[in-house]
Parts: sequence; structure tokens; C-alpha cells
Amino acid sequence: MTQRYSVSEEKRKQYAGIYLLEYMINKPIAFDVLMRDEEADLEPILIWLMSKEYVTIKDECQYIPTEKGREVLSNFMKRYSEYLNIFDIYCAVDLASGEFAFADYFDYEDASAWKHYLSDERWEDLRVAVASYKKMDPVEIVFMSFISEGRFGRNAVGWQFDLLLGSVWDDIVAICNNALQWEQLGYEETSAESVIEDVIVQGAELIIELHQREADLTKTIQHYDNDDADNSDKTPQQYVEQVEFEHYPVDYYYSYRDPFYISPLWLLLLI
Repeated sequence: MTQRYSVSEEKRKQYAGIYLLEYMINKPIAFDVLMRDEEADLEPILIWLMSKEYVTIKDECQYIPTEKGREVLSNFMKRYSEYLNIFDIYCAVDLASGEFAFADYFDYEDASAWKHYLSDERWEDLRVAVASYKKMDPVEIVFMSFISEGRFGRNAVGWQFDLLLGSVWDDIVAICNNALQWEQLGYEETSAESVIEDVIVQGAELIIELHQREADLTKTIQHYDNDDADNSDKTPQQYVEQVEFEHYPVDYYYSYRDPFYISPLWLLLLI
């Protein structure tokens, strides 16, 4: 049977390259040109990054990121922030009742309890379906979910090999191909288009509600932090040039009430 989704060698290099750029910039770390042991598996990625001018060689001995590479990572991190703030909400939807697991998000302070709640069999993962309906690349969405879940870890032995050639890429493609597709969501007299659009709109409304609650909590915390800061010594902090998550005001998410809306961030060429 023909597989709907696949990931080419070039696409693996793109995603692996971005992942490695994040490591080099935010760790930060520089890799020696003369690579040894497991790090030698990173050489094809670094050579590819160098061909795109995202890294360069300093003093003929180390690979370091360039400003162009930093800009690429910045664009990715903006999209990754969007993924965490927008698409993750569709990871657990009860199609029978129309409920979203994230509606109860603030009821769970314990991470393990929240994870257990998400594992309930009534939840359907509709992230691929939503991405596909919006004509986005589900492979990138699943790649981001793997990063969020720590499945592209840098602690396991052999992660350098897995980054480009490991079976993790087969896992990503399999998830995309085996996921519930939006065309499968229709029932009786209700079209699949109506179902997925309703899911997207309900999810957007919940996103706005959750971000408003988070904003209210943040204001409360900042109020107490500022009171404490008035009585504390102020010491200068070392500035580290990193590329971090974007934070948006609540009204940023209003556009997502339109099921066809796609942020301009996703229309940019990633790399």
C-alpha cells in the first residue's frame, strides 16, 4: 500500500541540522573539525550546515554557528513555540463527547498524573489530521512532538548516529501514516470537513481560554516577585546569546478561530 507520508534524506538533514544548531547555540558547544568516536557521526550534518553557511570553521579547528544559522534557528523556534501553544492541544480529543483533555490542564499539578490522564484510550491524537487539513507538513509536526517528548535525546549512547540515520525517522513516518486522518472523521450525515473544522475551532477557543488563565496567573506571580525584588540585592546577570521561545499576548491566538488560518511563520521556508 502506498504510504501517504515519507521523509527524504534531504529533509532529514534539514531537521537534524536545526536540532544540532540548537545544541551548538543554546548549550553552547563547538565541535572539533577532527571528530572522534561517536561525534564522527555528526560530520555529514555539519558539512551540510557548512554548505548552507549556517556554520563555519573557526581558527581551522572548530565548527561554530554563523549569524545566518542563528536566524534559521530563530525561525524554527518561533514555529516550535507555535506548535507547543497551538497544535499540542489537539493531541487528546474525545470525538464522541467533543471534549479536549487540555480543558482539564490546570487541574493537574503533577506531571506523571497529567501524563496518565493523557494516556486514556478515549483520547484521539488529531495533530496530524489538523496539520494535514491546514495543508501543513505533518512530518514537521511529529518531529516537533518528538523534541517536546525528549525522543531526540542527547543523553543516550549513540544519539549522534540516530540524529540522521536512526530508526527514529521511520517512527516519525509511521506515526504520520498510521494517524487518524481528517478524511476519516465523517459520520452519518456529517461530513469529515465539518468535523475537522469544528475540532479546530473548539481547540482555538480552548487555547484562548488557557492562555488567558496563564496570563492571569503570570500577573499574580509577577506581582509577588516584584514585591520580593524590592527587598533583595540586584546583581547583574551574565548575558548569553541564545535563541529561545517566543511569548505572545492572548489576542495573538484570536486568528486561529478561523479553521483555515495558518500563521505566516509556517509559510516561510524553514531552512
